[in-house]
Amino acid sequence: MSRPGPGFSLSDGWDLSGLTLTELWLRYLAVGGTASPARVSAYARGLLRPDSHQHNMIAQAINEHFTDQGEDHPVSYQDIPLLP
Repeated sequence: MSRPGPGFSLSDGWDLSGLTLTELWLRYLAVGGTASPARVSAYARGLLRPDSHQHNMIAQAINEHFTDQGEDHPVSYQDIPLLP
C-alpha cells in the first residue's frame, strides 16, 4: 500500500475548490458515494474519520472539480495499491 502522497487534505481541498456542501455532495454521489451531506461534511472537515474508500470518493469529487476547471487534482488519495 502506498502512503498518503503529497497534496492537500480533504478540508483544504474543499476550501480551495469553493464548492458548496450541496455541490460537493452531488459530486460525491456521482462517483458512487452514499453518505448524507452531513456525514460528507464531517468527513471532509475531519470531525469524523472516513475509511479509505470514503476518503477517496470525497477526494475524487473534489479533484474532478479541479480537473473540470483545467487544473491539477490536488487532494491526496489514501491507501492506493502500488502496481508491480
